[in-house]
Amino acid sequence: MRASFVKALLFVFVLFTFVFVGEFVLEWNRLGRPGMAEMSWENVNNAKIVDVLSPMARAYNNVLAMLIATIGLAIPLTANMHTPKLIDMFLRDRLNQGMLFLMALGAANVLFVDWIVGPKFAPLWAVRFAVYGALLGWALLVPYFFYVVRFLDPSNIITRLKEQTIEAIDDAEAGSLDLEEAQDIVHERLFQLGTIILKSLDRADRSVALEGIWSLKLILDHYGEHKKQMTDAWFVVDRKDFVGFSTDALEILNEERTWFEMKVHTQLFLAYQNALAKTSDAINSISDANRVVAVAAARRGDKRATELALRYFNNFLREAIKKKDVRAIYDVFYQYRLLARDLVDDAALLREIVRYFHYYSDVARNAGLDFIPQLAAIDVGYIVRRAYEAKSAAASDLLGEALALEHARKGEPLPLAVKAKIILGGFFLENALPAEAEIVRERLRDVPAATLVVLERELLSAERTYWEVTERQVNLEFIPVERRAHVQAFVASFTPTA
Repeated sequence: MRASFVKALLFVFVLFTFVFVGEFVLEWNRLGRPGMAEMSWENVNNAKIVDVLSPMARAYNNVLAMLIATIGLAIPLTANMHTPKLIDMFLRDRLNQGMLFLMALGAANVLFVDWIVGPKFAPLWAVRFAVYGALLGWALLVPYFFYVVRFLDPSNIITRLKEQTIEAIDDAEAGSLDLEEAQDIVHERLFQLGTIILKSLDRADRSVALEGIWSLKLILDHYGEHKKQMTDAWFVVDRKDFVGFSTDALEILNEERTWFEMKVHTQLFLAYQNALAKTSDAINSISDANRVVAVAAARRGDKRATELALRYFNNFLREAIKKKDVRAIYDVFYQYRLLARDLVDDAALLREIVRYFHYYSDVARNAGLDFIPQLAAIDVGYIVRRAYEAKSAAASDLLGEALALEHARKGEPLPLAVKAKIILGGFFLENALPAEAEIVRERLRDVPAATLVVLERELLSAERTYWEVTERQVNLEFIPVERRAHVQAFVASFTPTA
């Protein structure tokens, strides 16, 4: 933003110089190139100098009044829309301080030079300084107004808060900033970012909300790269930093060294609560950011930060179930599924994720969301297949969890859950795992043969693209052509009981 200001200033300065110097040179040549004595009012009519400076002083006053009025109206209005701290940010900005000081100095200087001119006293250097200062002030005026408008752009406010947070982290790491002061700056800036996101969601300003969400993710990325270099004192926080936390919660936070991640995730969670049933793209962005953060933490070997991201996924699920927002659950399940795919080599993580699928599908069923357990069966089946392909140590445990998911209720089969297990059986046949295929087959013995045939026909006829637009877009029941023969073979192998 300051680079844009400098470019605009250079353009205006060059333009002014070209126009004014060209105008002077043309007239100077036309009039025979007079000397300084012919062009000066010095000791000829000093009152004329005052006449020149007087309108200049009025112009300065008008410019200063415009600046103060613009700042006095625009900054509080924008601060009310986004964050009250914008006023403090504006007044702390060096360029804003410099411009206000320069305009005030120029206006005062013109008045002072106007006053000291006397009948036999013509302070020409002071007059030149005042005139050139006025020209500079007018040259600065246009780019500065653009700068002020850009300063009030919420995207730039978010960028400033992000940069200030990152700067505080870097200064704390380098030891150039007191750790407690750095923590206070981080807390304050993250809180302001969270406030901007919440207010944007309230006004349905989705683009600003999405920028704020992604900025929090970028801050966590930067912090993750520097976390190992931080001193032990950095990871200690107290009650003022987390108002409402119990003594035990603070103790756990200090032990796990995750207060920074907790602060960022809290802002995302508050945004998630606010976005439920309002802006689905914000929900998607939050859950996607949470997954990316979890993957990055796991690859850095930061187990505690990864577990914290998983716990917030579970918070998202709990809130969505409370609001009966099936679409939000659908999205979080998908992000959990992608997380399992990206970290398939982590057997312990896979076990946790599948266990959470099972638990929250039961919670959703008890809340009357009958579709969710069937969706969980599809996604858990996907994770099981990826685990067997990667030869994960958790594969057999995951299969047990997948088969434990109900596929019938009150004697009536749940079509999508049964299809998930049929797909799983076909996968095992395809990959020469007859023992696992037999386990799935035994689990489906209670499904009537006629039902299996109908469900097989539906699976084989399912197109890849779902007939409505969704975040996943791929039909949950779609089976690639090359795998369909194995599904047929699996269903054909049944000798179901009545």
